[in-house]
Amino acid sequence: MAEAAQGIPAPTQEESGRTSDKTMATTVIGAHGLEHMYANSFQVFLPAIYDSLGLVPIQGALLMATRRLSGGLVSMGSGFFVDMFQHRVGFVLAFSMGLIGAGYLLVSISPTYALILAALAIASAGSALWHPPALGLLARRYPDRRGLFISLHRSMGNVGDWIGPLAVGALMGVVGWRWIMGGGTPVLILLAIGILLILKNVGDPKVDGLPIRDNFFRQLRSMREVFKAGGMWPIFTVSAVRGMGDVGVMFVIPLYLSRGLEDGGLGKGPFVVGIHVALLAAPGIASGPLFGWISDRIGRRPVISLIMAVSVILPLGMALGGSGIWMTLSVALFGLFHFAVNSLTQAAAIDVAEGRGLEATFIGLMWGSNSAFGVIALLLVGILVGSLQDTAFGFKLPFETDFGWRAGFYFASFMFFIGWVTSLLIPATGTPEQRAA
Repeated sequence: MAEAAQGIPAPTQEESGRTSDKTMATTVIGAHGLEHMYANSFQVFLPAIYDSLGLVPIQGALLMATRRLSGGLVSMGSGFFVDMFQHRVGFVLAFSMGLIGAGYLLVSISPTYALILAALAIASAGSALWHPPALGLLARRYPDRRGLFISLHRSMGNVGDWIGPLAVGALMGVVGWRWIMGGGTPVLILLAIGILLILKNVGDPKVDGLPIRDNFFRQLRSMREVFKAGGMWPIFTVSAVRGMGDVGVMFVIPLYLSRGLEDGGLGKGPFVVGIHVALLAAPGIASGPLFGWISDRIGRRPVISLIMAVSVILPLGMALGGSGIWMTLSVALFGLFHFAVNSLTQAAAIDVAEGRGLEATFIGLMWGSNSAFGVIALLLVGILVGSLQDTAFGFKLPFETDFGWRAGFYFASFMFFIGWVTSLLIPATGTPEQRAA
């Protein structure tokens, strides 16, 4: 680890003008909550878009898949270059927030399905551009409380995920989805300006005397060495299959609740949909940081394995709970664990790469990997549900079932089982003793 750190040239400028850790953490974590108020509300918009454009399940899945694919491609590249140009990280964060606002404004005024897909790609690129620099900063500035601060960042996102869907679900009873979606853009533009002013000096000082080409290949060599050393692949696998199950649940819940009984749904209105989408996030506001804090003390692996084991059961409760309290309770319990694994696998990946200056790189790679597998999951769930309804590519499965939209929950449970088995192979990291070693 020490040898890896010695390979990184020392900064040549004074750090006296750099933004303080407290100001950085408050701004980054707080802004993440506001961004999620806007972005996660898309799940509540989804049924309205679905109905207004007359879509079928695979087309609805493509809306979600486009968001993840665009975000994944941006994440994979941006993290690597953010680590190369740490002195510009504040500008990247501000640009990210502005791009989100511009993208969703374009979604709100797009008249066709194809243009909405293109606009979603822009908005999702902005969201993806946020996470590598933001989480890289928190991991770098707080190495001894890495699990806690990455989880706090996710927890504030949960606050936004909770408030946004409830607000949108209530507003959609009186205002069209296009007006609501476009109306948040001025807020995000103002937020981008504020971030630029507060965090313009948040990055590490620029390293002088190191050509860009040499810096690029140095980073590439370090990244390869980490993968060759072992331990990273199980972490990435758990994160990916967890994401596959998560997006299956997130895609199915709003449509399962809002479709009529004749379409295999529960026939609920926008506000009830908003409540359930919010329940995916609200319980994690407290549980996420708690899991992160525990992982800083007993290690990442036992906490990740426990969460994955419990998560296998909860989608089955959603599928079998009908329209009563058991469905809602299963969603709320799932919300306790929903995003916790992502934060812990991110912390574990950075633990493995400790001392190499690759925090944003591995955050970006993990987000990109999750997005790619999430796209696969969305397409599989969309095709599976559509096949059961005879609306996917004009064919129907050769056997009779009554699964319908609930097939997405069974798919998620299976993914979580695979993730639990793989989590047993994750290297032991995160405890004070392991960090010292």
